[in-house]
Amino acid sequence: MQELKQFEIPGRLSFIEGEGGLLKIVIDTASSDAEIYLHGAHITHFQKKGEEPILFMSAASDFALEKPIRGGIPIIFPWFGPRDGLPAHGFARLLVWTLRETTQMPDGSVCLCFCMPTTELYDAEYRVTIGDCLSMELSVRSSHPKEVELETCLHTYFKVSSIDEISIHGLRNVSYMDKINTKVSVETAPAIEISSEVDRVYFDTPTTVEIEDRGFGRKICIEKSMSNSTVVWNPWIEKSMRMPDFCDDEYQQMVCVESGNVAKNQIVLKPRETAVMKVVVKSEKLPI
Repeated sequence: MQELKQFEIPGRLSFIEGEGGLLKIVIDTASSDAEIYLHGAHITHFQKKGEEPILFMSAASDFALEKPIRGGIPIIFPWFGPRDGLPAHGFARLLVWTLRETTQMPDGSVCLCFCMPTTELYDAEYRVTIGDCLSMELSVRSSHPKEVELETCLHTYFKVSSIDEISIHGLRNVSYMDKINTKVSVETAPAIEISSEVDRVYFDTPTTVEIEDRGFGRKICIEKSMSNSTVVWNPWIEKSMRMPDFCDDEYQQMVCVESGNVAKNQIVLKPRETAVMKVVVKSEKLPI
């Protein structure tokens, strides 16, 4: 931990031992606070002062180098979903990322820059800004001499008051793959409400998606650029019971609305080409 002292910002950013003995960064700004693990460059907490936390974390999550963290914002890269003989959702969330830079911005927000350990195919950089909103920018550069295909996703778990008190807006008339029945459909509902297991990949969705939470009286806005896929996921009852790192009833307090480029929206990079995806999470009060 001593070598990280250079990155501390007095009163704003410090390092502590987190769950499982993993190193955790604690950020405290005038408008919000956050926590980030170097394991996976994983954001596990973001909360605006005076509000409920925006991110959900499972109480049953593992905190171990060989396992992903359940909740918060895992970085999914370079593939989405299962791969035979390889870790599900890629290896980025299982690696210890290097903190390269921390900066306190003029508006009081704090910016952190992480680098993934270099592989023979990719270099990846992740910039996170903590302030009145949560901003994330993932940059991936190909270091392979040939064209490569890859998928990226910020697998964001949002904390909600109750799953039956929310609705998701911004995906009407969008085609999606239902991963439960492997059918392609078009979203006809003006707002998505969840009353059973949901696992959908919405395609060609570059615009903002919103979660209205009547119980918390707030709206979460997920603004994005260079992200053409949106994944909506809730495991519901039976799948929750099968997941060892997820409590049986936690499906009621979370929903994943993930921003990325997956499946038919996957990225194709030429040698030395870079792909950048940016996601900004904001919250505001619902009108009374």
